[in-house]
Order: sequence, then C-alpha cells, then structure tokens
Amino acid sequence: MINKIDCFLPYQDSKSSENIIRHLGGSRVVRHIYLMIADKELEDTEAPQGCSFIHVCNILSSATMHRIAKECAADYALCILKLTDITMGTHAIERMARVADDTDAALLYSDHYSVENGNTIKHPAIEYQEGSIRDDFDFGSVVMINGEALREYARTEECANYLSAGWYDLRLWLSRWGSIIHLNEILYTEKELDLRASGERQFDYVNPKNRNSQIEMEQVATKHLEAIGALVDTSAYERPDFNEQEFEIEASVVIPVFNREKTICNAVDSALSQQTNFRYNVIVVDNHSTDATTELLCKYHDNKKLVHIIPDNTGLGIGGCWNVAIDDSRCGRFAIQLDSDDLYSSPYTLQRIVDAFHEQNAAMIIGAYRMCDFNLNTLPPGIIDHREWTENNGCNNALRINGLGAPRAFFTPLARQIRFPDTSYGEDYAMGLSFSRHYRIGRIYDELYLCRRWGGNSDAALSIDRVNANNFYKDSLRTIEIAARKKMNSINARTYGQNGNGRIYRKNAVDEQRTESGIKRFLTRQLETWKDANMRFAALQDVKTRTVGDNAFWTLQFNPARIGSTAANIDRKAIEKRKCFLCAENRPKEQITRNLPGGFELLVNPYPILPEHFTIPSLDHKPQRIIDNFHEITEILRLFPELTVFYNGPKCGASAPDHCHFQAVSTGLLPLQKEWRRLYGSIEWIVGRNEVNGIGLIKDYPIPAYLIRSDDTDNANRLFCMLYNAMPMQIDDEEPMMNIVAWKEEEFTIVVVFPRRRHRPLCYYANGKEQHLISPGALDMSGLVITPIEEDYNTLTEKDVESIFNEIAISKVQETTINAKLTDIALMKEKGEENKNEHTEPLVSVGIVSGKEIRFYLHKPFTAKGENIEGEQIAGISDGGILWNGECYRELTFTPSDPDATFSISDVVIGIDFHWERKETQTFMGALRLVVESGCICAINDLPVESYITSVIASEMKATASLELLKAHAVISRSWLLAQMEKRRNNEGKDGGFFTIQKNADCLIRWHDGGDHTIFDVCADDHCQRYQGITKADNPNVEKAVNETKGQVLTYDGKICDTRFGKCCGGATEEFQYCWEDVQKPYLVSVEDPFCNTSDKKILSQVLNDYDLETTDFYRWTVELSQKEITELVSSRLNMNIGKIKDLIPLKTGKSGRISLLSIVGTEKTVNIGKELEIRRTLSHSHLYSSAFTIEKKGMDAEGLPTAFILHGSGWGHGVGLCQIGAAVMGEKGYKYDEILKFYYRDSEITTLYN
Repeated sequence: MINKIDCFLPYQDSKSSENIIRHLGGSRVVRHIYLMIADKELEDTEAPQGCSFIHVCNILSSATMHRIAKECAADYALCILKLTDITMGTHAIERMARVADDTDAALLYSDHYSVENGNTIKHPAIEYQEGSIRDDFDFGSVVMINGEALREYARTEECANYLSAGWYDLRLWLSRWGSIIHLNEILYTEKELDLRASGERQFDYVNPKNRNSQIEMEQVATKHLEAIGALVDTSAYERPDFNEQEFEIEASVVIPVFNREKTICNAVDSALSQQTNFRYNVIVVDNHSTDATTELLCKYHDNKKLVHIIPDNTGLGIGGCWNVAIDDSRCGRFAIQLDSDDLYSSPYTLQRIVDAFHEQNAAMIIGAYRMCDFNLNTLPPGIIDHREWTENNGCNNALRINGLGAPRAFFTPLARQIRFPDTSYGEDYAMGLSFSRHYRIGRIYDELYLCRRWGGNSDAALSIDRVNANNFYKDSLRTIEIAARKKMNSINARTYGQNGNGRIYRKNAVDEQRTESGIKRFLTRQLETWKDANMRFAALQDVKTRTVGDNAFWTLQFNPARIGSTAANIDRKAIEKRKCFLCAENRPKEQITRNLPGGFELLVNPYPILPEHFTIPSLDHKPQRIIDNFHEITEILRLFPELTVFYNGPKCGASAPDHCHFQAVSTGLLPLQKEWRRLYGSIEWIVGRNEVNGIGLIKDYPIPAYLIRSDDTDNANRLFCMLYNAMPMQIDDEEPMMNIVAWKEEEFTIVVVFPRRRHRPLCYYANGKEQHLISPGALDMSGLVITPIEEDYNTLTEKDVESIFNEIAISKVQETTINAKLTDIALMKEKGEENKNEHTEPLVSVGIVSGKEIRFYLHKPFTAKGENIEGEQIAGISDGGILWNGECYRELTFTPSDPDATFSISDVVIGIDFHWERKETQTFMGALRLVVESGCICAINDLPVESYITSVIASEMKATASLELLKAHAVISRSWLLAQMEKRRNNEGKDGGFFTIQKNADCLIRWHDGGDHTIFDVCADDHCQRYQGITKADNPNVEKAVNETKGQVLTYDGKICDTRFGKCCGGATEEFQYCWEDVQKPYLVSVEDPFCNTSDKKILSQVLNDYDLETTDFYRWTVELSQKEITELVSSRLNMNIGKIKDLIPLKTGKSGRISLLSIVGTEKTVNIGKELEIRRTLSHSHLYSSAFTIEKKGMDAEGLPTAFILHGSGWGHGVGLCQIGAAVMGEKGYKYDEILKFYYRDSEITTLYN
C-alpha cells in the first residue's frame, strides 16, 4: 500500500500544522499533502516540503469539495474538515486505508479523543444509518473518501454551488454511491473548540444568524430525499376530517409526570386556567411517582376538569404515558402537550391551538416556546419558533433536524392509530414524522409555551454517551421514516395512473395504505370500546367458506351470528311491535357514531359478514326507499372510496325495512368483484353505448344484473332513474324490488342492480330436509351466500343455489321487458327527444303541518293504497305508524285522480314563533303525502314548482302590487326554491352538511335555513317562503307575473343564486354570512337602499298582508325591556340561568349594523349568542323586528344593575337580498323587474331553465 492517499487539511501557519504535516509526510501510503488556505497571500510563500497550497474560501463549500476532487489523483482522499489541532494515532492512516480498501467504503470515519479544557476524553462516534441525514451528524474532523467516488461526484454534480452545504451535499451523495463505514476505533486526537453545553448547541439550526446556511442544507436534504424516493409531495396531503369520530370533549391537555413535586402544580394550574369557547380537560398520567407528586395531584380531586390516571403498567416511558392518555375514553378530539416542568405562556394557548387545527386543516399543530429558568428569565437561545419550517417542504426538512418544536398537539384519532413509541426521548419527534408523511402539520410562530430549565431538569447538558444515544435513536427513527416514505411513494406510483383524457385516477384502491383510512380508525376505535362487537369481528377469522359449482362462482359462508338477520320477521305487525334497532335511542350505549352529509350516520355493524362491515342509517326514522336516497351511494363512495356500498330493498334482505339505511364492506372481496374483469367483457350496453356513462346487462352473470357506469353523481342519478322506471313493480309495493352493490373503479362509479320478484325462496318456508334458511340480500346476490345453519353450509349444491337465486331474481320475460323499456329511452335520446325532458318543470315537496293527528278533506277523488278516496279524513299516530281507516302505515300518499282535484288541511299553523302566529284551514293542489317523523305525522304537499311559486307570491304580495314587483319576486322565489332543492338533494358543501348550530356551555350560534329539512324540500312557513296553497292564489296579476317569468332564475357564475329576501332592510341590506353560515356570496353584498323608507299605505299594502299590517313602526323602532323581563326572557329562551343581566355587548356586526354575535353578560355567567334570528328570538317573546339595533342602558338599581335596556332598531327581518318594501317602491317608480333584481343581487344574471 504505497501512495494510496492524498491528504487535504486546513492550514493557517507552519507552527500549528507542523506535527500533522510531519506525521502525514512520514507515511508510505500518503501520495501528497494539500494545504487548504483562505489567505491568498500565502500562495506566494513556499509550501512545506511535500505539500502544495490550494486556495479555498470555506472548507465546507461546494467549491472546496470540487477542488479536492480535482486535485485528488490517489485512491483515497483523507480530509480534515476543521481548523483545529489534530494528532493522528500510530499507523492510524494505514489502518483507515486498509479498512476502506477491504470494505470498498465510499466514506470512512472513526472514533477519536477530544481535548476539552485541558482534559482528554473519549469521543466515540455512532453508526451511520440511512436516516443519518441530519446536517450535524458527528463524523469527527477526519474522514477518508473514496477517490473514484469523489471524482464521479465532481463530474455529475458540477452545478452544485453551496457556500456552507458543500460537504453535506457530498457526504449524502456518497451515501447513495456506496457504504459509509464507521471504524469503531480511536485513531486520532483533536482539540474541541466549541465548549458550549449540548442543550445550547442543539439549537444552532434555529438561530437566525445561521438562516442562509440552513436554507442551503434544506435544499441539499430535499435533493437527497428525492434521489432516494423518500420525498413527500405535500400537494397529495390528505385533509383530516375532524368529525370522523364523536367526542364529548374538544381538547385534552396531556401531562405525563414522574417525580415532579416541585413543578407539577404549576403545570396543572397553567392548564386549568385556560380560557376557551369549548369543553376541555386535563389528563395527568402519573407514572407511579415516588415523591409527593401523587399526593399533590389528589388535591385536585374536586376539579371535574382534571383526570388523574395512574397506569397499570409500571414500566412506561413518556410515550407510553401518552398512549394511556389518548386511549382513555375521556380524551378529547385534540390532545395537546404540556410537560410537567413547563407552563403555557397565556390563558389563551389552548384556544389558539384548537383554532389553528381548523384554520390550517392540519392534523398536528406545533407552536413556539421560550427557553427560561425556573424564575422565567429567558435563557439562550430564547424563543424557539422553528421558522425554518415551510408550508411545502417542512415535512421533508424535518428529517434533517433533530426537533420540531413545542407545544405539540395531535388530532386524537390519528394519534391513536399511529401511537407513540414507548420511550422517554424522541417519542414526539417520531409522531411528527409519521403525521407529516400524510397530513399537514400546522405552525404557530408566536410564543405559546415556557420551557423551563432548572436543577432537576436533565436536558440542559448531556454527556457524549447520552448525546450519542439520543442521536442514534433519532437517526433510527429517520431510517424507519425514510423506509416508510419510500414504500408510500412506490405504492402511489403503482396506484395512480392517467387515462386517455389526461385525468388522474386510482388504479386499484385496494392497494392503498389502508392504515391511513379514517374509516379504519373509526372501526378500530369501536372495536376497542365494544367488547361484544370485537368478539364477533374476531370470530370472522374462524368463519368457514367454500365454493360450489364447476366455475366456483358461488361462495358459501357459514356465519351463525347472522341468524338474527336471516330469520328476521319483517311483516308489518312484527315491525310495529319491535323497537327499531337503527334508531339512536334503541342502540347499545357502546355503539359510536359518525354523522355523514345528507342526514345519514355511520355505524359499525355488530354482526359482520366481512372484516370491515358498516351500517349507514338515516338520522330520521323513515322507510327503506331508494329513489330519494340513491345519490347517497355516490356520496358515501366519494367519502370512502375504499368501501363497497350496498342496499337491500324492503323485501330484499333488509332486516330493518322501516328505517332507511345502506351498508358497506371492504371493497374487492365479493365474488362479483373478483370476477369483474371477465364479467365486464360480457356487458350488453342498452343505454349509453360509449361505455362511459351507460346502462348495460351483464350477460355472463348467473342471474339478471344491470350495470350503471358513470363518471359523476348527476349521470349516476339520471341513469338510475331510467332503470328504476323500467323495472317491474309488485302490487302494494312502493318501489321495485332490488338489491344494489356499488364501488369505485378508477374514476368511475360502478353500480350493479339486481332486480327481484321474490323476498325469500320457497325452501325458506319448507319443513324438514327441504328447508334451507337462505334469505338473500345484496351480498348474496353478489355471490357470497350467507348460511347461518351449518347443515345448509355442508349440503347445499350448485343446483340448489342456482334454483334459489333463479326463484328470487326476475324472470327472463321481465328482463326482456326492462331491456325494451330501456331501449326506448335510448332511442329517444338518439333522436334528441330526451333532451326535451331534461329541463322540464320540476316538482317540489312542501312540509305543511306536523302533529299527532292530521284532519284533511279531499274535495275530489284521490287514490291511496289502490282505492279511490274522497271526503273527510283523519290520520293519527299509533305505535310509531299512521293509523288511517283502521290500518297502520309507515307512509301514505294521496294522488289526485283529476288535475283540478284539491284537498284542505285543518289547523295549519302560520307565522310559527312570530307575533302573528295563528291557525288556518288551507286548500292545496297536487299530491298529499303523510310521513312519520319524530313521533308525529308530517303532511307534505307535492306539486309543480310554478304552482308553488304562484301561491308564494300571492301569499307574500297583494293583487295591487305592480307587475314588475311581482315578476321580480317570482324570479327570486323560484331561484331560492331551486337553490334549496339542489342544496338538499345534491348536498352542496359536503364537508359540513347542513350544520346550523354550534353550542357549548358559554356559546350558542344557530341559524335557521331551508337546508335543515330532510324529508321535504321546504316548509310552508316564513322560515322558508310563505306558502298557503291555493287559499290566496286567486290573483290574475300574480299568475301573469309567474307565467311571464316561467323558468327564470338568477344565476351567478353559472349557478343558481340563493336569493334571500326580507320585508324591510331599514336602509341597508345585509351580507349572507352574518345571518347564516360563514360563506360569502358575491351577489349578496350590502347595498345602501334609498327606497325602503316609506309610509305610503298603498305601497305598504302591496307587501304587507292583513296580519303583517298589524306591525306599523318597523323602519325605525324602539323596544324597552325591564331588568325582570329581559332576565326571564334570556333564561327561558336559552334554557340556562345566567343571573340578572348586567350588559348586552355586540361582538360582531354586519355591514348593515345587524348584530351577528351578541354577548349577554349576567351576574352568574356570560353567554355569547348568534346569529341574527337567534338574537331576535332570545330578546323577545316572539321575535324582534331585526338584530340591527343599538343598546341603551336605563337607570341603575341598588345592585348596580340597569333597570331596563332600550333597543333602538331599524328594519324588519334579516335584511339579506331583496327588500320587499324597497322593491315595491322601485316598482311604483317605474323600474323594470330586471333592474330591481340587479339592484339587490349585484352581478347576477337572469337565466331561463325551462319554458
């Protein structure tokens, strides 16, 4: 081994370098010595013998690395990376060269001695791992680099130009080129120049003076992660669904503690003093303290916010204590860190963190903290805010640094899924890495937290062995995380593709990392908390299956737990006698729920068929019907594409036919799906032959089955309606018999419909050996036949199975009829005739009245249950059903036999909760439906939209109104209605559904909206639009206005406008978000209204009906409430005692002056209420005219409380959109209806939907 090494070392002067040069020059393996100098003047001096000068600006720069590569002609380069005194051990260089040769190392480093303050101590290094990518990895000052690798780096990375990160870039590149070898031997001694404590050095990367070099380091680390396939693409982040599980507590402060008698009370008091607008608690996990900690915590026993847990396990680390806390049923939706040494900086820390979760859509939040001593004096480096974190790359840069910040807060369901490693160091860092792989980590850069260093704290100064142990552990965490990210990127590369239209789609949803699924977390949590259900799911592992037949398509499953469903008696009397097991009040207390958009909720099915089995019932108890709920299938698949959704019709396997519901299981497991590629090739397309959106018969399926393939919800709904209308209807049934199975495939929704003619096969009712208890549902129709009786499982043959399913499926004649009907529809479409019906006038369902008894009169014949009915009728509630003519029904529909047939309903309440509330008998056209909802009968009127609009305008306006005013009102009434119908049926705003109440102990924010209705489109009262049937519709002027604007709506950006309107704006209209949900609508801006201040009785009578005219002063009004009166009002309206009223303080006000959020300050407590209608309701026995008022306190009693409050207000109603009185004035002044609309709805357009 001769001339194997070129040496490169920093040089300052001959005296300081004399020893190392002599040692290197005396070695036979050294070819040449290069002295790296920063001072150019030294180049003019003579270099020591056997040495050459090379000029460098920064030892660690890219330029230096390239210069070393350029000069290195030997097999290896020995580099000294620090300007300090170095003494090489005897034969150390030869030893390094030998090991480098033997291992073919790309880079080799060793242990050394360190001289610190005159003392020589061992300084071992740690093993290099793939996760050792932090830029401060301690190689020591002496490394040996493979010469070939060095030269290749210079060729391939010639563009690298880092001032501080050149060495970092090189050594990461070397880790990709070959092995980095640690020689666990002490081979040299160096003088340590940085003598700061470890607790101070570890924060160099957040020091602002190092920012430029840190930016370079981040660039290098990002390039490396991309090169090894471990870079996280933040654009693919999942958005956490904070409603995926229900929590009684919004947030929990988690404090693990062991022997902190000096600090624990400070920490607990800091947590308990937090001020929030939500419920929170403090969970202290006392890890078997042996000092006075436990005793001190017991003194908080009476504080209901404190949860004191002493775990069963005595060997837990801090991470294990965290797992105990988050697993506890009392843990909140968000779990927020507070160490037992530390404090929150203010009483608002908790509120800020929880707000940040929602504002940043993050699954984890990290704040900033200040280092301080026990007396809260700031210690170096002061505030640690981690501003090196960037939105797009923080998750990748996190692998380069050793910490993420504090306090740390986690979305609890994800924390339960990932779980903390049971260690007392790095457990939080491990969680941060795992979270950042799939989810955004939000940041708060303001100080939230005080990290106290004190005598009992062990983090300030650590030994080299402790530092090494910590660094090695975190490197191992990074190694694990890099492997996980590589795997994730590899899976994503296989999972996603691009179709011919350039659209990205999921190739195979089953291949995805299922552990990242929110629905999987929901299932896991349910099984952790429900022992019986967990046992049944576990028992699925022992469930037997076998296939039958030559083609082995049918799979039998022996599942005795399903006997309850298979043997369920679903006749009317049996259903009426039992309690509905899908209604919330009848479910086991252990069963958790998750609300879904559209009025449904997610439950774990406690009697599973497959490893993931869910039931999805409607929130309301309403019959099992598909036609009004089919869109929910596509919505469920949008939320959970990893599931297969199925529907069992009322007589098609549904054991709860009285309660609308779907079910869902893991996708890809049914025989139908396993054979799908083959089956799809046999599709005979009937509608939509382009195979993108269409209906086809699956020819090779054992029984008649129809495919609906679609690329969006609208097409799916349209195609399903076609098939639904083509299917045969059994006598006395309310919908065709069918089962449905649906799943996602690429970007398409696949829906398979199995039409049926029989509920159960004859063998179900047979006796003896002829009996087989098979009651097919959607999964059975899909090839998975459930047999709860073992004898059936053992004895059924292929012929038996085929006979059963041929008996319950439709006949060939029925199949031919369906095909013919569908073909007719397809031909109509080809001729362009179908388009004529696409924009026809829709029907609207209006909720009229609800009660225990409905009295109504049919003036002409109507049909119901196959009979002609006429005259006086009474329907009453009985055992949860509708008692009519001596029979009990879940739902009744009375359809007019004649287009002019009408019906009247007695005791219809109008002006509900308003001062003009009264009852009337009203007459209606169209169909009458009676439906059970919430223990009452609800009467619903189904009629064409234009008939409804005519009635609304006649109810809202007088015949004397100008034609232009009536036309304007017709357009906005129609627009509002169709927008509400679209919102309800297509579920606009799918992340939140129709969320109209936010409530906790100190805050009530509520608004009323048409979207709150679930079984009809709109109600007949003022909360939607005033509708009184044909009672007041005899108005030729109104009919003219409606006819001349037929089908016209206001649109903005191609969508129907939500055209709110009110009586009197009071001089300025309001913006939408101050009265309803926090969504700005560009066309509903606040406008100054110069028209609505009028006392002209002729104009007022156009807008105000007789009982409305009872209200006189509404443009400007005054209400005085005595102390006694307002105290009683607030107490009764809010159903809480806040004491006597000290003050009313507007917290949020809209552009028109309407109060959107009002603080009511009582002697017992303060409560905030909103929005405007809730404020009006709370401060009045009916409703205040509006929330646009100022507050005057009158007098002062002996307690120092106001004797009365005087409200000076303006306007009548919410004030959003069109002001009816202002519009009436405009009509009288000659404005056209389109001008009136443009004035109130800015930048909107009039669009005709149908003629």
